[in-house]
Amino acid sequence: MRVSLPKTPLFSASFKPNIYFPSYPMQCVLADATHILRPLIDWRTCSRTRKGLWVRISANSIRSKAIVRRWAKRRVQEAIREELKARHFGMHGIGIKAPKKEVRGTMEVFVRQPTVAAEWGDLRTEVRRLMDAVVYMAEAKAETKMQKEKARS
Repeated sequence: MRVSLPKTPLFSASFKPNIYFPSYPMQCVLADATHILRPLIDWRTCSRTRKGLWVRISANSIRSKAIVRRWAKRRVQEAIREELKARHFGMHGIGIKAPKKEVRGTMEVFVRQPTVAAEWGDLRTEVRRLMDAVVYMAEAKAETKMQKEKARS
């Protein structure tokens, strides 16, 4: 189940709680049985731990040179990393002080052109709003799961 997160002028995002999904290029390789990289990608996908938060950032909508797109992606990635750290989560969404607390799922962030010229404070504010929604949904999903387990007992 994909959940669209609040859109901002800087990026749009979606979150799939408790679902771990490979990136689009990996999906294309896995779909082609004759692709030369398929065994490697299949092994990487299967061996990756299904814990924490998988974050995929795409800047394809930015119509600039590749270096500008990579720079915009790194800015968003660093803002997400700092916001997770401020919430006492590690880089992959696993709690630092309470290891059992974690954000589980895949978050996709699609960076837009205004991110390039945005101030760092504005970017952090938008990422904070994004992470508020992600953490809220992850905690709600975990709480629902605990209630189901208690009902079974």
